[in-house]
Amino acid sequence: DRRELDLLAAQLTRMRGMLFGYSDLFFKRIRDWALVVIALLVIGGSGIAPMAIVLVPFVVPFAFLETGYLFYYTVFARRHAEYLERAVNSRFGHDVLVAHRLEAAYFYPPDAPKIAAFSFGNPSGMMSVATLGYSAGAGLLWIAGMFGTVSWVGDQGDGGVVRALPGVAVVWTLAIAGYLVWASIARRDERRLL
Repeated sequence: DRRELDLLAAQLTRMRGMLFGYSDLFFKRIRDWALVVIALLVIGGSGIAPMAIVLVPFVVPFAFLETGYLFYYTVFARRHAEYLERAVNSRFGHDVLVAHRLEAAYFYPPDAPKIAAFSFGNPSGMMSVATLGYSAGAGLLWIAGMFGTVSWVGDQGDGGVVRALPGVAVVWTLAIAGYLVWASIARRDERRLL
């Protein structure tokens, strides 16, 4: 049915646009958050506003949470586009649309276990290595922020609430990182989608 194929094609166009849009936004957010964190480190470390450095170990995990959410949408769009391509191909009786197969070979196999874009099905692939690189860079910024926070807290004297800031930052970081790793491995939402 031509109308059914037109509907599938329109939905596929929408999903491919969504995949591009969220991928683009993902990388822009990584850049934006990196600039914010570097600015906080500079402002805090230069003495202009020393307390600014305290925000870093809270902002870095939040940036991971936001970019994780954006990546979550790219997975949705990619898996939906794959379904639509398979549906169109089944109508024709042979493979007309193969982008989903190319993505599986080029990026990572969609069914392989992964943590964010680090795929255990393609651990030396560009997406896996880029994920490790971005994570290492964020880790270095977080460590710099924690050292600055501990130093700033030490300069404040005996304030009880202030003394708790490094511990609160660690708990915040572990909670977000733990959730993101668990959500990636468990893939509950992706399994429901499939």
